[in-house]
Amino acid sequence: MAPGRKKKPHGKKPASPRNARNGAADKSKQLEQLRRAQLGHAPDVRIDKAQAAWHARRYDEAIRLYERALESQPTNAVLLIDVSRAYALRFRHAEAQELVDRACRLHPNDARLQCMLGRTYVQLQHFEQAIGCFNRALELEPDSPERARTLYELAHMYERLHRLDEARAAAEASLALAPQQYVLRYLLAVVDRRQGNVESAQQRLNELLASNDRMTPELRADANYQLSLINDRQGDYDGAFVAAAEAKRILSSAAGDVRYDAADISAAGQRTYATVSAELFQRWNSATPQLASLPGRLAVLTGHPRSGTTLLEQVLDSHPGLISADEVPAMSETVYIPLCDGSPMTTPAPAIFDAKPNAEISARRLAYWQAMEGSLRQSIGDRMLLDKNPALTGLLPLIGRVFPDMRIVFALRDPRDVVMSCFLQQLPMNPVSIHYLTIEETAREYAATMRLWLKLRTMMTNPWIEVRYEDTVADMESQARRVLEFLELPWDDAVLNYRQRAQEKHVHSPTYEAVTKPLYTSSIGRWKNYAKQLEPCLSTLQPYIEAFGYEQAAS
Repeated sequence: MAPGRKKKPHGKKPASPRNARNGAADKSKQLEQLRRAQLGHAPDVRIDKAQAAWHARRYDEAIRLYERALESQPTNAVLLIDVSRAYALRFRHAEAQELVDRACRLHPNDARLQCMLGRTYVQLQHFEQAIGCFNRALELEPDSPERARTLYELAHMYERLHRLDEARAAAEASLALAPQQYVLRYLLAVVDRRQGNVESAQQRLNELLASNDRMTPELRADANYQLSLINDRQGDYDGAFVAAAEAKRILSSAAGDVRYDAADISAAGQRTYATVSAELFQRWNSATPQLASLPGRLAVLTGHPRSGTTLLEQVLDSHPGLISADEVPAMSETVYIPLCDGSPMTTPAPAIFDAKPNAEISARRLAYWQAMEGSLRQSIGDRMLLDKNPALTGLLPLIGRVFPDMRIVFALRDPRDVVMSCFLQQLPMNPVSIHYLTIEETAREYAATMRLWLKLRTMMTNPWIEVRYEDTVADMESQARRVLEFLELPWDDAVLNYRQRAQEKHVHSPTYEAVTKPLYTSSIGRWKNYAKQLEPCLSTLQPYIEAFGYEQAAS
């Protein structure tokens, strides 16, 4: 912890409903407030109390205050949106959806409101409805001063849904109205690259970077990431590494408090590694009969980022007896943070979990299950719930205490490929990706994560299985059969058609482009193209290359 910093509670609170952020959300609180004033739908002043309760982590109280305000103004569209966002942030997506739908019905001809509703649908991950709202806004007010921004938001949605021709048309229309908007030029470069117009993409990106310094650091970094990806695919590996390193340099200068958050998380991981023991897992396992039973069966899919969790999740999610949650933060928000809140930051997490009474652990189990069903917008029923999230590796001791009946599927990949992929991948800056700013630091972060797994797998009482990415790519069916058998699920040919299923759902992972493509082997042994750059890290990675059986892949 940096000198002079006050100790924070474990974890990070969600964004407030009024300022919830997402890929198409407003980047300015003032702009959102202006839009609200223009709409003439000022929320009840009592909403300030709800905001204060939210920031104090009293989420249930905050939602009750929101609901009381809504009772007195049931047709207030902005208030409906605020309350829906609060519901969504607490995994109550069905209720959030109902309020957004109500606002849409009450004010179908308000163009500005349609834009706000579109952004809320994005937060709810209802992208077709979002597209409908954005198009409706454009139809209602064709001369709106916000038309360029609405077209951009529409283009962004189309690109995420792989509707590239429509993305191009919307982006070009927006650029005609706002030719100085660099983000539109960037989006068109992404569409060019994805459609195979590599020369056009390179030209756009180079012109963008050469234009001036008024672009945001994030956009300049993203442009360099895109050039890195193009260079890699063209076989210019030195150029790819240089472009990625430039993106990292730009992001490093704007990292801010993320560094402190990352340092706190790393220190917590070290305390966990030092204090977790087989005795704790045995004690937690023996308490299983005293815990509240879950309505269904549960498994977690985790591993280091860039180890193939997204591919495996897409395959398994195609099974009719399983439903997956893709990087939903319910484990952190409904289990880890509530259990750790109020404890000193220096207290090791295993000690915190061990001290909690079984009644409190049972309450967290049920809260997690309810949050997952809320996030999935449906009853899990008799299906197995698969919680896919690479970030859960560090929380496996928590799983051992709260979910001793949870099965663990752990994804593996050649450590050298993992490290290179993490370094080259375009990722938003957060307490995990900040460790990928240099190739050396990326290797150290990989080593810390996998050192913990190597220790945990010798003492955890939860059933676990390791699945190698390379084996899945080489023979997907046999690996799918192996994992399904571990999960005690029968074989179903539907898993062989996982790409069709992937086309129908939103993928949270930054690798959303890749999951709908056929299996390819070019990512196996990719590190060899960067052997020169990776060479300083090999001594750090060697213990894990050997531990996971990848030493023969060195040649």
